[in-house]
Amino acid sequence: MESWIDIQREITQAGKEKNLPGDPDKVRRASYDALAALTGRPLIVYASAFHVPLKAQIAWPMMSIDLSDKDGFQEVVRNIPGTAVDVFVHSPGGSAEATESIVAILRSRFEDIRFIVTGSAKSAATMLVMSGNIILMTAAAELGPTDPQELVGRPRASPAGAILDQFNLAKKQVARNPSLIGPWLPILQQYGPSLLVECKNHIRLSETLVAGWLQVYMFRDEKGARAKAKKLARYLANDKNFLSHGRRIDVSSLLAHGAKVQRVEKDLDAATQAAINRVHLSVMATLDMTAAVKIFENSVGGVLIRMVQAQLVQQQQT
Repeated sequence: MESWIDIQREITQAGKEKNLPGDPDKVRRASYDALAALTGRPLIVYASAFHVPLKAQIAWPMMSIDLSDKDGFQEVVRNIPGTAVDVFVHSPGGSAEATESIVAILRSRFEDIRFIVTGSAKSAATMLVMSGNIILMTAAAELGPTDPQELVGRPRASPAGAILDQFNLAKKQVARNPSLIGPWLPILQQYGPSLLVECKNHIRLSETLVAGWLQVYMFRDEKGARAKAKKLARYLANDKNFLSHGRRIDVSSLLAHGAKVQRVEKDLDAATQAAINRVHLSVMATLDMTAAVKIFENSVGGVLIRMVQAQLVQQQQT
């Protein structure tokens, strides 16, 4: 199994051939070809550099799932043959509404979608992964809770479920002791006129989207598919199950709650394991070494490659 050092050396060597410090593009694209040759399935890569601290600090809005991603997905699915595809995802999440649009693009083209997660696919990226027929995950991979986050106050992101719980707590305490309205007032004044209703709606949206995709795709043709889909969707969307929106959800947790997941290290042959590891290392190296903050790419041909570049503005305009 190749290591970070092996990939770095290969990138450096490929760069020497072009008189460059390194050539991550050549190494990365070769890794796609190698995996697709083994699986017999085209590969789509959707990855962002949210794990790189400097980029996350300067270009965070470009890291997340948003409606601009539709263009990237439309481009990378355009020339892929057949109805089966693998989709490699590394993302912090983002908009549930944008995720719904991306799922529509993928499902308009492919009947069999296998998502591959080797790093992190959190929040709305977990929602995206739940639209697959099956998920491949490494031991280090993690998904995350799908509970919606609301902007309140400074602004800061707060779990929709926690906001509802806090409001109910305030009601109970003030009903018992009206003098407590004073300590509660600064908190309650931050709540907009529609916030509580929006919290309920957004929780329902997360559960409804994920449950619908699970029923139609992952649990298709299974007995009790609707009930299984609702159970898994509610588990993922309930903030009380995790106590933190950034909490890790690993393979064992997903399997325990009925998700269809294959463990890369246990369920796949050695050659495929190595090929997936190589894709992971080369994608991460590209995001670490270059100015790319988001990658849309596939294994079919270079003309379908789109990389979003962020200017790091003189180290945040020191």
